[in-house]
Amino acid sequence: MLKKIIYNILMLNLSLAFIGCSDFLEPEMKGATNIDMLLSTEKGIQTAMNGVYEPLIGLYKSNMSVLTDQASDDGWTWRFEQNVDLFIMSPEHQTISSVWKGHFDGIGRANVVLDNLINIKDFKDEKTRNYIEGQAKFMRAFYYFNLVRLFGGVPILEHSIKTIDDTQIPRSSIQEVYVFIKTNLDEAEKLLPEEFSGDANFENGRPTKYTVNALKALVHLELGEWEQVVASTDKIIGKGELLKDYAKNFNGTAENGNQSLFEVQYGGVTTSTTTGISSFYAPTAAPYSGGSNILPTDDSFEGTGGGITTGNGFVQLFDDRPEDNRKNVILSTYGLPNFIDANKPDGSLYFVNKYYNSVDPRGKSTWNFPLIRYAEILLAKAEALNELKYESNGEALNLVNMIRENAGLSKLLGTEYTTQETFREYIMKERRIELAFECKRFFDLNRRGILQSAIQLQMDYMGVKFPENKLITHPITKKRYYLYPIPSTEFVNNALLGEQNPGY
Repeated sequence: MLKKIIYNILMLNLSLAFIGCSDFLEPEMKGATNIDMLLSTEKGIQTAMNGVYEPLIGLYKSNMSVLTDQASDDGWTWRFEQNVDLFIMSPEHQTISSVWKGHFDGIGRANVVLDNLINIKDFKDEKTRNYIEGQAKFMRAFYYFNLVRLFGGVPILEHSIKTIDDTQIPRSSIQEVYVFIKTNLDEAEKLLPEEFSGDANFENGRPTKYTVNALKALVHLELGEWEQVVASTDKIIGKGELLKDYAKNFNGTAENGNQSLFEVQYGGVTTSTTTGISSFYAPTAAPYSGGSNILPTDDSFEGTGGGITTGNGFVQLFDDRPEDNRKNVILSTYGLPNFIDANKPDGSLYFVNKYYNSVDPRGKSTWNFPLIRYAEILLAKAEALNELKYESNGEALNLVNMIRENAGLSKLLGTEYTTQETFREYIMKERRIELAFECKRFFDLNRRGILQSAIQLQMDYMGVKFPENKLITHPITKKRYYLYPIPSTEFVNNALLGEQNPGY
């Protein structure tokens, strides 16, 4: 399977990413001869392609969760990372640098593959070549999609870096980055199959035409391009499924199945190939011995707890739906003492339970992390249809009811949400629950231009203000949009980079 292939590529310790914008290579690189030999055969280029996925392993161990779920109204932390909650992260913050570097690492690896395809003379058929090119272009688009949503305009690197001069590239505009993303996805769709055979180098879990259209749908959703969202999701809906057992989406028992369109592939119980996200969320108490780095927001704190704990709390989303079978998968108190407020009884503090793994060694979970699930595609189309035209008993309601019924809830009636606005808010609530702690909520709030108001509701309890000077007007959606800072080292390494994001 693909997760084993990526595990093997890690063991080879290949230097395939010649960039990172903060990690430059000398013109004469150690091991360059071996890499040249590797990239001259079909087997070698397949190995290089497998390496393009590897940066996902580090990005989704916790860093992406910090910049998204912790920086949303879903999560908060009592630990030293509080500056993420309060949106006062500096350009020197290690998480910022790691996320920037990880994405450009993946882009660099994809560029190495794409630049060297022309050198391969022993492809057994054109189909194999196309599949490799399609995967590389999809992954390059995926990495850039995260970057542009986190940092805004970034340098567009279309070729591998061979000298330091190749890294001196100014930031492109947000619009230019999206054009690049869409172009890569259009080309990938033409090259990739509807499914892979499962044979070596054609394992399940690699991006397919359906995966490409799923990412296209999310790109259009981000930009409010509703008709395009519908067109992309229509190519997928009917091809996937919703798992009756919600937990199977996350506990390693149904990986790369029809419920999922793209996952981070973990495997091989070593530190470099597993995820620590189980321990990242788990309670600090024995036998869990986790970090409790992100806790779900809970209005029962009433503003106490040392962070932005209160205000549209995630825990309270289930107050009017006790039969929702997702709650006990997403959340658990484990019956433990409340270490935030010792005056409250045991079992009163909720933790994120979604990824808790008691099967693998502690801190070394091999469970894949979902990046795009079929449920998200259903909700994306429902949102787009509602934005195009509200219908009280239309297809959007049917799509939402598919999610509800799968969660053990009764169907919504068209009489319950009678305006476009009220139904919009309901769809967003369903997204919030279904996709909880999957690195989605921050992006949802930001693309809708309501991140500030959502977080300010929580900040009011602490008597602080959201840093409005860090918001821009998104050049495409015209919404108020938050950007993280470009790592400060990038301005030292790249003299042509340009200006820092506002407010830093």
